[in-house]
Amino acid sequence: MDWPQTLTLLGGLAAILFSLFHQFDKRFEQVDKRFEQVDKRFEQVDKRFEQVDKRIDDLRAEMINRFEQVDKRFEQVDKRIGDLRADTTTRLDRIERLLERLLKPELSR
Repeated sequence: MDWPQTLTLLGGLAAILFSLFHQFDKRFEQVDKRFEQVDKRFEQVDKRFEQVDKRIDDLRAEMINRFEQVDKRFEQVDKRIGDLRADTTTRLDRIERLLERLLKPELSR
């Protein structure tokens, strides 16, 4: 093999290798861009999860507050029922004593 032919073959081989490396480089750039897009998407999804978590926490706090308000209202109603029961019992006792006083003279006859 003579040198001019070898240099031509090596030059052609170098051109082919350069073309392949250039294509690999472009492909790696595309893959790198795709990874960046995926990373951005993950960041967006992560932010969305944080928003959802905050909303869930806000709703939980709101529901707990509402339950506490309902509990207070039930306590007020229970107290009112207790007060009315005590008042009714007192009135019935008073009516019963009045009836006993009224009926005692008639029973002793």
